[in-house]
Amino acid sequence: MKPCLNQDTIRTTPTEKFLQAAKRAGFESVEFTMDKVEVILKEGSLTNAKNQLRGEDLAVASINGPENFNLLDNVAFSEILERTDEIVEAAREFDCELLIPVPSPGREGVSEQTAIAQTASALSQMADRYGNETKLGLEFLGMRSCSINNLQAAFETIKRVGKRNVGLVLDSFHMHVSDSKLSQLAQLDADQVFLVHVNDAEPGDRLNLTDANRLYPGEGVIDLKGFGSVLKEIGYDNRISLELLRPEYWEQDAEQVARKGRKSLRLVFGV
Repeated sequence: MKPCLNQDTIRTTPTEKFLQAAKRAGFESVEFTMDKVEVILKEGSLTNAKNQLRGEDLAVASINGPENFNLLDNVAFSEILERTDEIVEAAREFDCELLIPVPSPGREGVSEQTAIAQTASALSQMADRYGNETKLGLEFLGMRSCSINNLQAAFETIKRVGKRNVGLVLDSFHMHVSDSKLSQLAQLDADQVFLVHVNDAEPGDRLNLTDANRLYPGEGVIDLKGFGSVLKEIGYDNRISLELLRPEYWEQDAEQVARKGRKSLRLVFGV
């Protein structure tokens, strides 16, 4: 597996310094967030970003987004697609083939099966719109409030889409808080998993954990050794990306956070 750094790990750091920190900490690739890419496009600094990536010898593993893309009316979904069109073009400039759509909160009266059907429909439309050059990795959120909030529901969604460019992005924190099982993960094929986010979590009631409870791998209660072992068992050999989303870390020195995170990947996952 290959080490990667997600931009949300040091979210308040400007993109230029984020890339510098990633390189100096020993990462081989990075994930951008959609909002930060939109800033790059608005500022007209796409060429500068490409040149820095080339100079730092960093690959772009993904762009995280669009968020809240499902359970929308036609007008709102069209607006999401218009924003995503620009991100897809930027992704191609970065030689990045993966977007990570994140489901919206659930709605009262919308069952899980209805949410799965509507999410699959939205993903299918996006997959057709952007073609095989772009992969869409659905990332479920483990909080109960999310419309797609466990591994089984996410798997049923991509299975319903039935397209090779639509798969899953897994997150150890969301696996944990949703109580999704490693035995379920073991049933997946490696080619269905496009990328993996890794992190640890503080102890406590899983129903009450939030992103602010994330920790460096090895510092919390998640069975990351077991998680990594099952990934290897199914043949996953792609990127594992450090995604912490803990505001406390955003206030610390970005390079120190990146270096500590890189060390944690070596200690826990051997990469």
